[in-house]
Amino acid sequence: MNTQIKKTTDIPIALSIAKKNPHYFNPPGLKAMEIDLNTGLLMGAYSDDKMVGFINFRELNNQTVELVWMAVDPDFQDQGIGGQLIKKGIELLPKKYLICETKTLSEIDPDPQYARTRNFYFKQGFIPLETINPYPGWGKNNPCQLFVKVL
Repeated sequence: MNTQIKKTTDIPIALSIAKKNPHYFNPPGLKAMEIDLNTGLLMGAYSDDKMVGFINFRELNNQTVELVWMAVDPDFQDQGIGGQLIKKGIELLPKKYLICETKTLSEIDPDPQYARTRNFYFKQGFIPLETINPYPGWGKNNPCQLFVKVL
């Protein structure tokens, strides 16, 4: 499949992709996502001019960027699109950043889908930094694993 990664403003399509992944994105998360997609840098993965995945970054400081949100349409998962989004997304970022961080559910929670997510980040060169439990804003029983990648 020929997938093109490019900057985009297709926020409604990105949100529709996220809604197809309800295990990862609940209603409060989708509300937060909509705000972040409007203020951060959004990039889409396009196959035949159709967005099939997205990644969203925001600057934390002059040297650090956060991968805030990412999703791939379930019909297009397990085809390497997530890895392409991270690789090309980082390439399209300003060169001033030294670190990219992201957060996901910690291994303290045995959820197998999030174990898959953590494994995906390992394969993309992210390393676990710390677990924060409870993480502010995530609620009870939702431990946060912070990952970082040197750029």
